[in-house]
Amino acid sequence: MWLASFVLLGAVWVGALLAEGGKGALKRQMAIVSAFGGSFIVGMLFLHLIPEMYHLTAAAGYWVLAGFLIQGTLEYASQGVEHGHMHVHPHASGKSGWRAVPWAIFGSLCLHALVEAMPLAHEGHSHAGHTHGLPAHDVDFNLLTGLALHHIPVALVLMGLLQAAGVPALRRWLLITVFGTMPLLGMGVFEVLVHAPYAWAALLPGIAGSIVIGILLHISTTMLFESADGHSFNVRKLAATLAGLALAIVTL
Repeated sequence: MWLASFVLLGAVWVGALLAEGGKGALKRQMAIVSAFGGSFIVGMLFLHLIPEMYHLTAAAGYWVLAGFLIQGTLEYASQGVEHGHMHVHPHASGKSGWRAVPWAIFGSLCLHALVEAMPLAHEGHSHAGHTHGLPAHDVDFNLLTGLALHHIPVALVLMGLLQAAGVPALRRWLLITVFGTMPLLGMGVFEVLVHAPYAWAALLPGIAGSIVIGILLHISTTMLFESADGHSFNVRKLAATLAGLALAIVTL
């Protein structure tokens, strides 16, 4: 759990650093980054997580749909930051300091990061007859990789949003770090719930995992097919998509 939380916090910091230093050049490559990350997550879902969930619960499909709808609802508040969109009007409100922080977007992203990391905390789980995990830590390597790839562009866009809103640097980094610690909080909450002395606790891994699949399915397909570049699917995006799918296959 601690290893996974440090990896995801590191991914958030990487995205934030790229936003601080990359400026416009990196933003112009966002479509390529999204194509790679989105295709890897799609491959991970269909080759690994979805088959696994049906071994845990026969009702996986219903919970996947619930996760899909939950993510759609969260996007009303986050304005699509989860998949690389940034809709902001710099200093339009005339606010400054903490008042300039887009709290609805930030809160939505924190909730999203907390929920999607929950299944990473489930220890000793079997994946359709074989084990996937980081040695001595029993963390789902595929899911961790997918979440890390997803967190980098999210943090990049969130940092850019905070910059455009006029939030001072120290406060930006404090908020980014709080966002980066949400997976640890989510895993901690999950560990408490899954070990609760109630019958429903045994069902929680399948339910939580299926909801996360729905969330990631919504995000990854949007990352792949949204109209950020006029619906064009050029050679570079195709190459990035194939590379993401290949990575999903070789890491099974």
